[in-house]
Amino acid sequence: MTDEFDEIEPGRRSGAHRQESAASSNIGAISLVIILALVAVLLVVAAINIIFSSMGNPESKIADPPASESTSAEPSPSESEVSVADDSITVDVLNGSGVSGAAKKFSEAVEEKGWKLGQVGNYSTNLSDSTVYYNGEENASQAKLVAKSLGVSATEASSDFEADVTVVICSDIADRGPEPSEGGGSE
Repeated sequence: MTDEFDEIEPGRRSGAHRQESAASSNIGAISLVIILALVAVLLVVAAINIIFSSMGNPESKIADPPASESTSAEPSPSESEVSVADDSITVDVLNGSGVSGAAKKFSEAVEEKGWKLGQVGNYSTNLSDSTVYYNGEENASQAKLVAKSLGVSATEASSDFEADVTVVICSDIADRGPEPSEGGGSE
């Protein structure tokens, strides 16, 4: 028995001919779907994170200030009570200004005013305002006294330096030098 497929006209194609590599053409589509799914998941996670972070109290995200001197077991003198240099405090003087000899001028003033001089040298910084850093709250009042006696306006707690107090001289006061010797020493 013959059917219509047995009698094909020459040059005419008929019947169902499928490509053998049809599966390989779907790999691109599958990859695209996977990438779009990953992007969608990341967007959902980001949106949830934004929603939850905006729902909280913004004040709670601010770090608590360091424990004040009033919470310590042994009260330390307040800033106004400290007017004499403590010679057990080590003071490093670092030149971050690029002005030659600035650290030497300020270190001489530190010794003259009664503090124990530590390291004197250069320091690489992008800051333009001199700062007196103190390591530990127990050194805060002496750091303020060092700053006042040298003409530095800023003090800041920092564990980046090993000395009790570290003076970083920047371009704001490097040329003029330390304040004239008037208080702050143990004279």
